[in-house]
Amino acid sequence: MKKSNNLLGMSAVLAFAMTIALPMASAQDAVEAQDADERVLDTVTVTGIQNDAAMAAFRAGDYETAEIEFIDNAQCALRRERNLIASAENARIGADRAEVFANTATANTGATSGGTNDAGPAGTPTGIADASRSSAQNTETQQDRTCEKRGRQLYFAGLSQLQLGKTNEALRSFERATAASKVLYDAHYKIGLIKLLTGDERAAKRQLKKVEGILKRCRKCEVREEIVARRDHLTKALSGEVSLQ
Repeated sequence: MKKSNNLLGMSAVLAFAMTIALPMASAQDAVEAQDADERVLDTVTVTGIQNDAAMAAFRAGDYETAEIEFIDNAQCALRRERNLIASAENARIGADRAEVFANTATANTGATSGGTNDAGPAGTPTGIADASRSSAQNTETQQDRTCEKRGRQLYFAGLSQLQLGKTNEALRSFERATAASKVLYDAHYKIGLIKLLTGDERAAKRQLKKVEGILKRCRKCEVREEIVARRDHLTKALSGEVSLQ
């Protein structure tokens, strides 16, 4: 199987997945909401897909704009994640310091730790609450920018890149998407196809195992049939039953 011929046939091979990308988005969102390896995906509520500049461009077929917007969304989501981590860490450090000061004051003056604590770290709980409110407000889908679900944003950037013929960029986007959210089964499926088309059968098999792992945890979830379809197609492609030429 020649690499050049495989890459030329990339669009045709992925045509099926691309045509159902938008209807599948809300279903994949539902699985992403259960994004923890230990969880069983039995009860899944399908949520509405985002409605922002990135998705508007994608729906309109303006994949160049969509690629840029989805990548910007992903960067915004990453900044938010880092800010929340920093806020939580700062709050923890503040609480630890307050406890040390309280214990010191108690030892030196005989004051009760309760009184000292009441006066000292009053700002710490407020900081945590403010960060939580900010997070809750910012996870709402805005008209121009969506700053949540980083894996999903990278996934749609990858879809846009495929439409633009940027196979290598799409592969990197899908890999980053699955690193951010391990249950993006369609991203794993597409990575598997791309790897197989470029002759890396071992890497394609690894992606198949990941799809199978997601399926095992999706015993009664609403997207089970979609995951099964992707598993079966990638399995047949690996066995040669389905031609990727």
